[in-house]
Amino acid sequence: MRFSPTFAVINSGQNQASAIISGTDALAVRRKIMSLEKAVQSYGLPGIEELTTAGRSLVLEYDPSLWTHASIKAALIALESTIAQPVESPPAQLFEWPLLLESEETDLELAAAASELTPEAFIARLTRRTHIIQDFTLPGLSPQLFRRDFRGLSAGYRPREIPRQIPSGSLTLCSEGFAVTAAETATHDLVIGRVPAACLDPETASFRIGDRIRFQTDQR
Repeated sequence: MRFSPTFAVINSGQNQASAIISGTDALAVRRKIMSLEKAVQSYGLPGIEELTTAGRSLVLEYDPSLWTHASIKAALIALESTIAQPVESPPAQLFEWPLLLESEETDLELAAAASELTPEAFIARLTRRTHIIQDFTLPGLSPQLFRRDFRGLSAGYRPREIPRQIPSGSLTLCSEGFAVTAAETATHDLVIGRVPAACLDPETASFRIGDRIRFQTDQR
């Protein structure tokens, strides 16, 4: 039986191919990437110069004297049959996350002002609603939340002249909606709170598109 969802292999650069995983189950996509990576490594394919994962893709750089795009694509598709069918993820879930508010590390006042609210009212609005995971950057790691109809959202986006490092586990406000930053990245987003690292553990995260999250304030 073939693995579902299957993947597409594209030519993503000179001597480079990407296997792009499809599907809406974040955990299943991540498992598929990891299984495919292990399969390539286990079979010891010659001429694979570099193997990396990026989002929902497995990227291979290969020796052009040994491989063409067509042959590397055929090899990856053949490896698909060696990958075990993963256990299905559970139905959509509701998560309750404590939201840590540390004023010295947040842009809460700026984000609230953009919506013409006090910081207290802004947090009250954030915590009384249930938010949906609509997309993700890294499967199972960086769920992109949430309400694209949030009033004043675009106004709350204030690009800074110099990108800064956002602390791991930060809840940010950006032009696309609320987002949980699972790793430190250079970004222009407004930091409006922190989520405990345990909520974003890459070994245990099992977020799916359609899962919902409710935030609870936790003043520390």
